[in-house]
Amino acid sequence: MISTNAISRRRRGMTSTGVLVAAGAALIMLGAAWLASDGSGSSSGVVEQADLYVVEVGSFDITIPASGELAALEQVEVRCELDGNNNALVEIVDEGINVAEGDLLFRTDNAGILDKIQTAKDNVVNAENTLRNREASLEISEGYRKSELQKAQVKVDQAELALKSWEEGEVLREREKLDLAVLTAEREYDRLKDKHEKSKTLFEKNFLSKDELDSEAIDLLRKESALKTANTNKEIYEKYTYFKEKLQKESDSNQAIAEMGRTDKRTAAELRSAQDNVKAAKATLDSRQEWLEKFELQLTQTEVFAPSDGMVVYGSTINRRSRGDNEKALQVGSKLYRNQLVIVLPNIERMAADVKVNEALSGLIESGQNALIKMDAFPDVLINGIVLGVSVLAEDGGWRDPNRRDYRVEIELDKDHNLPLKPSMRAKVDIFVDKVTEVLFVPIQAIHRRGRDVFVYLRDGDEYVEQLVQIDRNSELFVEIVGGLDVGDQVLLVDPPAGTVIRPLGEGSNDSQP
Repeated sequence: MISTNAISRRRRGMTSTGVLVAAGAALIMLGAAWLASDGSGSSSGVVEQADLYVVEVGSFDITIPASGELAALEQVEVRCELDGNNNALVEIVDEGINVAEGDLLFRTDNAGILDKIQTAKDNVVNAENTLRNREASLEISEGYRKSELQKAQVKVDQAELALKSWEEGEVLREREKLDLAVLTAEREYDRLKDKHEKSKTLFEKNFLSKDELDSEAIDLLRKESALKTANTNKEIYEKYTYFKEKLQKESDSNQAIAEMGRTDKRTAAELRSAQDNVKAAKATLDSRQEWLEKFELQLTQTEVFAPSDGMVVYGSTINRRSRGDNEKALQVGSKLYRNQLVIVLPNIERMAADVKVNEALSGLIESGQNALIKMDAFPDVLINGIVLGVSVLAEDGGWRDPNRRDYRVEIELDKDHNLPLKPSMRAKVDIFVDKVTEVLFVPIQAIHRRGRDVFVYLRDGDEYVEQLVQIDRNSELFVEIVGGLDVGDQVLLVDPPAGTVIRPLGEGSNDSQP
């Protein structure tokens, strides 16, 4: 429902460097007025006592001024999780108010989703019916396969038994039958042949008539023919009939085995088809159940509640500010699209000043340094803060100043201010980078430059001397003097009146660096 990207604005990659104390870096802080002054003594008028400063030993803070705006260190983004780009708002919380965790943020029209849920439910019921029918078909296919394989196996067994019965029974009986026929025919032939031989003797002795002898001869021919027939039948059986019947029996067995294989493949294919149908039906049911769950989840996402406390900022406001586009403010009737940033809830209890510092000064800033923050909205209130870090990469100045390089500095504000702060409020910051103690110093406006020379207007009676000085650390108000001045010297804070400079640079004893 809610994309809770709790943004921790602490940049882990921020780095800090040691405080630069070189005079060159310090001089960058000098104001344009005293940098540009040429000490020509062109000013006119009377010098007031307030325009003079007595050099003394003391202390001052080195600070870096910066400006920027407030931002929340933590914030939660609330996005539209609904599909499509036509989700109309029917209710939305007012921008700028503070909400508590669990408060309603916005609500969208749910009529379309309710229709989708009903359609999805119907689709689930249809898919369930289809799955049940296909599971029944699968069960039938499994039973049919088992039955067909059993039938095929019976035929294989019968064919193998027929072959074995033929080999071990019918063949033996047939051979015995043929052998018996041959033996019987041989014996009958031999018996009749012996009788015929004896009949010939009896015929020669006239004990047997010619007709009787001829009749026996004819019977003998018949018996001889029967013997030949019995031998021929046995030979034909062994050479042809046996192998023909063997081939037939073996063919019947092989055909039964082949038919069983075909039955196995056919019923296996039918079973796989039924199984695939069940899988497809289950996948369809799962898909339709997922769609139903998705639509039911989306129904809950038509009402979005605050995941945490925070101040309501519309996503359209952020987009206009960051991209400068003309996106209309969110309101009842606005159409939301998926993943659109609808509301941001910044945690205004943890605020930071997001400021920019020139790259020449960024090296002076490091995590843990103290700062004072003042908002334009509350100009009379100062808030303490602490530097969280400096960005790793610099940002350019854009088309206005492409050569400029600034680093972002993030400063966390103390929580005890009791002010109604908001993100994007303008803020001015003074970052304390160092403290100079027990040194000679003068106000920064007392310092002048001409070429590479740094000097002050040192009072000498009612006139002034251009006194070369050496400077070191500085703040936006004061400069440390390390040479050229003593305690009690008076320096001019404005340009000297015309004709009051008695020793310009290069004249007298003060024309060299102290």
